[in-house]
Amino acid sequence: MKAGRVLLFAFLLGGASAQGVLPGVDLGWLAGERGLMLETLGVTAGRLGIALGAGLLIGTALAALMRSSPRVEAWLTPWVLALLAVPWVLILVAMNLIPTLGVRESTGLGIAALATAVQVFALGRRKLEERREAYLRRALWYGFTAVMAAELLARGDGLGARIRFYALFTQFDHLAAYVLLAAGLWLAFALLGRVLLRVLGRSFLGRGA
Repeated sequence: MKAGRVLLFAFLLGGASAQGVLPGVDLGWLAGERGLMLETLGVTAGRLGIALGAGLLIGTALAALMRSSPRVEAWLTPWVLALLAVPWVLILVAMNLIPTLGVRESTGLGIAALATAVQVFALGRRKLEERREAYLRRALWYGFTAVMAAELLARGDGLGARIRFYALFTQFDHLAAYVLLAAGLWLAFALLGRVLLRVLGRSFLGRGA
């Protein structure tokens, strides 16, 4: 709730500045930038939707397979433990930091989905080392971080790419606007995550038996 109040205050402050209410602060460019900002927001939201949707579907299918019988669970447990130990987000960051690899957008989204799927896949185990909610929260966080890291480092569009552009060219008013958009998207993503936690928590993913 505190983050929501801060975000709301920032948008109200920006609106007041654009209307000339605050002296010495000119955000009149926001009107002309609005279309691009909405388009950029849509690009990032679309990538997040693909990564989250694919990750949840793949992870839930694998978790259901694991839960089908104790023998299958015993066979799959070493695999899921190995996958949980892989630093998926760091791998994606490293891939985007090496231009010669030529990482495609589909590859980046695939890794983001995989980072999400692995956490959901782990919920197929009947006994876990952590609370089940922790795996679901981590699944959402990994997906969001992977998409934003790819945009910040290698993509030519999306919120991350605009933040990188304005940071490099030190246009701090534009930079602040796109950072606020990214924060708003994260807030919406977090609220969606709370809904998913309730829904998935009522399924077999939220139970140990």
